[in-house]
Amino acid sequence: MKKLTPLIIFLLLVPLTISAQFNFSGDFFPSGMLRLSDASLIDLPFRLGNISVDYAFGDFELKTVTALETRWVEPEVDADVLQLREAYLMWYPSFGEVKLGKMIHAWGAADANNPTDNLSPYDYYYMFLAGTDRKSGSMSFAVNTYLSHFQIELVVIPEFVANRFPLNEPDFPIILPVPEGAQYFEPENEVEIGGRVQYAMGIGDLSASYFKGNDRSFSPAGLEIESLPPMLGSTPEFTSHLTYRKTDAIGMDAVLFPGNWTLRGEFAYFRTKTPDIDYMMSKFVYDAEYLQSVVQVEYTFANTVQLMGQLITNSTQKVESSMEKDGNLQTLEVMAQTNPDPSLDPLRAQLSMLGIPEFSAGMGTPFAMIADQVVVLSSMVTLLDNALDLNGMFMINLEETGYMVNIGSTYSILEGLSLDATLAYFLGGDEQDNSFKQLEDFSNLNLGLSYSF
Repeated sequence: MKKLTPLIIFLLLVPLTISAQFNFSGDFFPSGMLRLSDASLIDLPFRLGNISVDYAFGDFELKTVTALETRWVEPEVDADVLQLREAYLMWYPSFGEVKLGKMIHAWGAADANNPTDNLSPYDYYYMFLAGTDRKSGSMSFAVNTYLSHFQIELVVIPEFVANRFPLNEPDFPIILPVPEGAQYFEPENEVEIGGRVQYAMGIGDLSASYFKGNDRSFSPAGLEIESLPPMLGSTPEFTSHLTYRKTDAIGMDAVLFPGNWTLRGEFAYFRTKTPDIDYMMSKFVYDAEYLQSVVQVEYTFANTVQLMGQLITNSTQKVESSMEKDGNLQTLEVMAQTNPDPSLDPLRAQLSMLGIPEFSAGMGTPFAMIADQVVVLSSMVTLLDNALDLNGMFMINLEETGYMVNIGSTYSILEGLSLDATLAYFLGGDEQDNSFKQLEDFSNLNLGLSYSF
């Protein structure tokens, strides 16, 4: 299937008719991120701009979005500089919409943090952005149909795409526990299916969704152990293996508009299992259930001031885990237990540290990666005849010491041209593995220029 992807995208990019209506737009936003502690440049990839090209011909429309990604220090010119984020064909039949190609899906009712939104993978280089800017596209087929007050959507994803994590990036604040030399098992069955039913009420919408697929984040699969070195009196060699669990997600979301208030809520139940791996190694097997939710309240004043609050939770309901030991590990354990030779002490020390890694969620909102329960408070205001936008956000970790303050401004110089500035400050406690403590050195000032055309 992956070999067919370039061919499918190429066919979609070919105009299907000479009389097509052509639309070209984009934005250009060079920016730099400076560390607050010493004003040094945080050298991470960023998107320098996006180009959108659309063709419309009758009941069909071809949409493409291409991004230019680079970094300031030693930028590399390679195939990854230009990223085709989306390229899909839309058909508007009488019953709704049909889409085919590489696209980004967005489910859920809450702003930015959506436990029910699991179809498209996240790009963790951009985890502090909102909406589809922090997501990646994947090949998929989608159908939307409308029946009275109902909207029904079916999505089929034939090609698995995992989350993109910043590995081996010294400037990224959170270090992922990926053992050196780890091997990955891609899902054997890549086909994923999702469905969503939305009901439009008089004062809002109510939706229910189901997604059957593979985790977007990797999890421990097991250990491959070479038994020969201990036989020869040297330290055993361990190779970690990672995989993507099979997960079913059932979700509900709602949005209501009573007066100047807006109420949003999402709830998602996840059931996940480690897939069967036909490979000789000691395997970690997980069978777990977890819940994620977000409740959001907004109020809009007549003077364009908007206030918003969110409560985001992630809780593990059940975890059954086990370690299926292969013949090599069993042989080493017998050797360590029955042979008192002091030269085997390093082996005994290593075996005593072997255990089943702690369970972690592989789907859901990205903020579950840094906290299980947080409150987010934010506000926005527009001033100077809509020329100046100010926004602020305050995040509180309710389980351990952790705070994030984000203050941003956008000043419109000319139509389509603006200056942007964002200050992000993190504060964490001294608890072991405190995520906000790891983020403290990532406190930064982001300055940029944005031009849209």
